[in-house]
Amino acid sequence: MQTWQVGRFKITKVLEFPIEVGLLDGLIAQLTPDTRHEIDWLYPDYLNESGQILADMHCFVIDTGEHVILVDAGCGNGKSYPMQPIWSNLDSPFLERLAAAGYGRGDVDVILCTHAHLDHVGWFSMRDEAGQWVPTFPNARLVMVRDEYERHLGQIVEAPEPAAAGTTEGADEVDLIDRAFRPDVSALSDQTRLIQEESFQPVVDAGLLELVPIDGEVLPGVRYVSTPGHTAFHHSVRLESDGAAAFVTGDAFHHPIQIARPEWSSQGDWDPVASSRSRRAALEAYVGTDVLFLGTHFAGLTAGFIVEDGEGFRLVEKAATEA
Repeated sequence: MQTWQVGRFKITKVLEFPIEVGLLDGLIAQLTPDTRHEIDWLYPDYLNESGQILADMHCFVIDTGEHVILVDAGCGNGKSYPMQPIWSNLDSPFLERLAAAGYGRGDVDVILCTHAHLDHVGWFSMRDEAGQWVPTFPNARLVMVRDEYERHLGQIVEAPEPAAAGTTEGADEVDLIDRAFRPDVSALSDQTRLIQEESFQPVVDAGLLELVPIDGEVLPGVRYVSTPGHTAFHHSVRLESDGAAAFVTGDAFHHPIQIARPEWSSQGDWDPVASSRSRRAALEAYVGTDVLFLGTHFAGLTAGFIVEDGEGFRLVEKAATEA
């Protein structure tokens, strides 16, 4: 289990599951098997020998000594994801891994959400013994940027537009990631409605949702940082304690190739130009510093430090100030 110390804050990576090799092929169009040979530091943590993406689903626990914070909440168990059926009805040992890290469900008192996509919200709620959806972390406030939550709700439409003629033909042959990232309005509305019912609404009904403004401070030393592009109001998380700092990417960065090539955007980005701009701004802000850079889907070496690498950047295990 990977852990890091940032001032008084202890950060722990808690794995939900590795993402199936091949599922994310095509997510970043410019990332081809040849990329491994062009950018050798991506292998073996982030690309396999065939040049396919290696990634995982995990959450970060931030233990400040006064609060236990969960950053993003994975896919969750038993959820309905018709747009990504391979992640539906999961039965992962995430809560057991969380307990092994030293945290029970009642210990988490703040949840942060970088954005409202299905693979970041699932553990907000779980089924109880009666089969009802209830907050997974009964003592935790879900603190979220208001604009992002309202964007999420705005995708639920009462009269969705019909799918274009012929879109269901050969549906079984549609690439899963393509199905997830290029939905029609009706499919997106239906999926969003399920996410609201199964993940958000139990938290809302329990009075645990707290909405904050763009770039809002959550707790002393913990704040949201606007990194738009993947969604219109996507936010990363900035941590500061005793002169040390860290940056949790969310999906501003899907894969470390975007550190080397910040102009390469994900197929799932709402605005590729904006997402590229957000990445470059973060890299330029943290290059050569001792700010710990934590990737929300990075496998292998999940966190490190940004250094210059020719005309681009790379992720390394030690800060430049320690070299």
